[in-house]
Amino acid sequence: MPPESERTPGHPELKLPRSLVSDFILIQIPMAASAAALLFAVSRLLDRPLDAAWYVAAFLGTWCVYLRDSAASCDAEDRISQPRRAAKFRSSRLLRTGLPILSAVLGITVLFWIRPERLTLALLLFVAILGLLHAIPFGGARGAGRTRVDFKRLAVVKSPLVSIAWAGAAVALPLLEGRGESSTANDWIIGMWLAGLLMPLLLADSLLLDIRDLEADRAFNLHTIAVRAGSNRVHLLVGSLIAVSIVVAFLATTQISAPPDWMSDSLTAGIGLGLGWACWPWLRRREAAISMSMMAWRFLLLIPVTLG
Repeated sequence: MPPESERTPGHPELKLPRSLVSDFILIQIPMAASAAALLFAVSRLLDRPLDAAWYVAAFLGTWCVYLRDSAASCDAEDRISQPRRAAKFRSSRLLRTGLPILSAVLGITVLFWIRPERLTLALLLFVAILGLLHAIPFGGARGAGRTRVDFKRLAVVKSPLVSIAWAGAAVALPLLEGRGESSTANDWIIGMWLAGLLMPLLLADSLLLDIRDLEADRAFNLHTIAVRAGSNRVHLLVGSLIAVSIVVAFLATTQISAPPDWMSDSLTAGIGLGLGWACWPWLRRREAAISMSMMAWRFLLLIPVTLG
């Protein structure tokens, strides 16, 4: 049975729709969609629009990485921190193997159709490696006389690496592949400021998820930042990171003449993530709700970007 925090109160006829929505979130589809949403928002902020195929590639590539991560963790820490998701992946070969392979093949097919530049391919390969390091063991099976290098043991760097991968890809792809003239040195300077705005937000939502996983990570000897620093300190750090993102947006609009709407965009994203941060005591035991609340700011960012 699902844990108490995941049971749906109320009338029985309401349970099925809510359960379907929860399952939709747990199989990582919204997470993949949030990557495409963030890429679209950044391309608009940089005024470097991308072809629609790039958003499809972003969705498929992100979905592949997160499906693989969920499959790798379903018999380990997720069994404690996210029992519903872990149970789904344990019971479904389609989720564990079929969909990761399918999304990878489709993503590579889309890239062949796009024909990106070599530098872009190198960037995507780097991002994929960062995303999969903690999900793939190397060196054979465990056992007497056998060793296996498991990059999950480097868990303390996972959240920073995740934020670097997300921000790097979101900013670099429009600069490398966006429509229009080739990017200038000034475009890259503006892009670095935008990455500086995004990285604190991305690190903040990753750290909140580390707090959720704290007990499970301790049980499996994974020394994440949350395990090392404690939940209270990390929760305070997350609030500080949201504030840092807003400060970076303010400095960008005053120091490098970034578009004024950067400030409203940063406030929108900061408020979106800040609500999840403030509601943490209620969210932390709800698997689907916490995942959606942590990524919601990427979708909210589309509102000022589109209206602006």
